[in-house]
Amino acid sequence: MSKELVKDRVVEYLIDELGVPEDMIEIDTPLAEYESGVEGNIDITVVTEDESGMLLPLMVVQCLDDDIELTEEVVEGQMDYLELIDHSTHVGRIILTNGDQMMYADWNGTELEDEEALPSYNKMIEEYKELEKEYREYVAEHPEYEKEHSH
Repeated sequence: MSKELVKDRVVEYLIDELGVPEDMIEIDTPLAEYESGVEGNIDITVVTEDESGMLLPLMVVQCLDDDIELTEEVVEGQMDYLELIDHSTHVGRIILTNGDQMMYADWNGTELEDEEALPSYNKMIEEYKELEKEYREYVAEHPEYEKEHSH
């Protein structure tokens, strides 16, 4: 099974198991769409629309050929790229998979025990809205924060 077939299986899983609408799944998105000048592609991105109609990434999936076992070395070898993706997209939630095994990284600090614990699409949106609300409240209380951190 090639990397392309792994992608197909993951997309199927996202739709069937996590309830992600098909039109909220992007495939092979250039990283440059999130940060200009950054090279590479994101295999699968689960997105949602914000109030202004912009697409925001909720979760990213990087796929490997199914004959590549997810050993510690393989994961370590992918970590720099996964961190680059996170840095460029601020997605916080990344999966690395070969179709059989899966490694879940959540820079928001959520630990998962097993695949069953992957958040549903609705749960990801709920968490995003909660974070957004906390951010707005924080900025409202600390107006200087937004000035320092706006690009």
